[in-house]
Amino acid sequence: MLEQINQKKALLDEKRPLPKYTLKSLREKLLVEWTYNSNAIEGNTLTINETKVVLEGITVGGKTMREHLEVLNHRDAIAYVEEIVHKEEPLLDLYLSSVN
Repeated sequence: MLEQINQKKALLDEKRPLPKYTLKSLREKLLVEWTYNSNAIEGNTLTINETKVVLEGITVGGKTMREHLEVLNHRDAIAYVEEIVHKEEPLLDLYLSSVN
């Protein structure tokens, strides 16, 4: 299995740099799947398609506000972590400043 992963990574590396539209599409797909799976583990009953719709700003009938907010909060948490990474802030310094 590790050999297959290495082969697929090598194929991907040959195509780098990926076009911006491809990166955007991959990021959006990852966000939906990551959010769906993370929330499903916690008992959220939204389907993957409903999760995608909520991320697009539409509410889903028959679902609780809590389930909608879990999706939006997960998205915001990912954006926050990405912001920290882009700023290259040391996580320890960030933690210490938040507890003081």
